Amino acid sequence: MAVDESEVDGNTQLMDSISNMISPTKAASISLEQAGASIIQRESPAEVAKHFISCGEALEVLSMKIKKLDPDGEEGKLSSSRMFYASEQIILAGKELMGEKKEKPKGKAWIKG
Repeated sequence: MAVDESEVDGNTQLMDSISNMISPTKAASISLEQAGASIIQRESPAEVAKHFISCGEALEVLSMKIKKLDPDGEEGKLSSSRMFYASEQIILAGKELMGEKKEKPKGKAWIKG
């Protein structure tokens, strides 16, 4: 719908940007649904993790596409960085489900947080 509206408005740059965001958005949603289905079907944690990681990777691609919408604006940077953080966290969750341990800070590094 947004692609159609930008086409009607003659804004081909916006139309292309939105079109490029459709694929990673679909990939993220499909992976997240597959993770949910794997949980419901009581599949192995490794299978759920695989879907989480795929979702996170798609969100990472999406974060880059969001940044291209408004490369000089603060809102674009903020939205992109939030999406990137979400992608990192879901990938981390997937890796933890696979049994990878998160590296613990050494010394007093935990104070800096």
